[in-house]
Amino acid sequence: MMYFIFWTLVLIGAVFLLYKNREQDEDLLVLKLFGYYILGAFYFNLNGLVIPLGFIVSLFLRPKENKSVKRGAAIFGLVMMIIGYFVR
Repeated sequence: MMYFIFWTLVLIGAVFLLYKNREQDEDLLVLKLFGYYILGAFYFNLNGLVIPLGFIVSLFLRPKENKSVKRGAAIFGLVMMIIGYFVR
């Protein structure tokens, strides 16, 4: 339970920092950042070979606003996926 609370606070803190570093005002940016995080953390496990499928998909997305912030959320999701894979 303590780990869940810790990682939830880390996620909320990271999204808050990304939101503060936005370049332009955008509708529902916080929800989009959570979406990019989830996309970056999505992976496909193929007989022990972990393929970060969500992060690869996020590389092909071309947002018009706040590109660097959204890319940062996807990279943060990838980092959290890697940490979660090795910690378990």
